[in-house]
Amino acid sequence: MSTFQYIVDNWDSLGPQVLTHVVIVLICVAASGVLGLLLGIVAARSERFSVVILAATSTIITVPSFALFGLLSIFLGLGDPPVIVGLVLYALLPVTRNTRAGLLAVDSAVLEAARGMGMSPLQMLFRVQLPLAVPVILAGLRQATVMGVAIATVGAAVGVNDLGQPIFQAVGRSSGTLDRLLSGVIPVALIGIFADAMLAGVQRALSKGRVAVAAT
Repeated sequence: MSTFQYIVDNWDSLGPQVLTHVVIVLICVAASGVLGLLLGIVAARSERFSVVILAATSTIITVPSFALFGLLSIFLGLGDPPVIVGLVLYALLPVTRNTRAGLLAVDSAVLEAARGMGMSPLQMLFRVQLPLAVPVILAGLRQATVMGVAIATVGAAVGVNDLGQPIFQAVGRSSGTLDRLLSGVIPVALIGIFADAMLAGVQRALSKGRVAVAAT
C-alpha cells in the first residue's frame, strides 16, 4: 500500500516518465519492425546475406546497454536519440530472424500453386508469403517489444526522463529506496505485460485465421 501511495503522491513526475517510456518503446517497435521486416525478407532470399546480418545483429545484442547507449550518446548527444537508436539495434535480431524463419516456413506447395496462377515474385511475397508468415513475425516483434520496455530503463543513465529515473535515483540512497525503486519497476512490468498480451492476442487471432484459410 505504501508503494501505491508513493506512486500516487509522485504522479506529477512519474506520469511524464511513463509517457516518455511508452513513446520511446513505440518508436523503437515501429522502426525495428520496418527495418527488421526488410532485412528478414532479404535474408530469406539470400543465404549469404542471412549469415552476415544475423551475425551482426547477434553481436549487437551482446553489447551491454549501458555501454551502447554511452557510445551512441557521443555521436547523438544525451537524451532520447541514443536510446531510441540503441533499442532499434537491439530489436533487429528477433524481428529479422523471425521474418526470415516465417518466410522460409511457407509450404513449397503453396508457392508452386501461386506460381501456377501466374503471380510474380513480388505478388507472391505480399499476397502469399508475408500473410502466412505474419504470426511468426509478430512473435519476434513481441520479443523485441518486451525487451525494449525493460532495456529502456537504462536510458536514464544518458539523460532520458523515463521510468529508469526513479530506479536510478533509488540506488545508493539510505531512505525510501524500496518505494522509489518499485515506483519505476512496477509500471515497467505492467507496460511489458500489457504490450505482450496485446501482441499475443493479435498473434493468436492471425494464427487461427491462417488455419481457417488453410482448411478451406
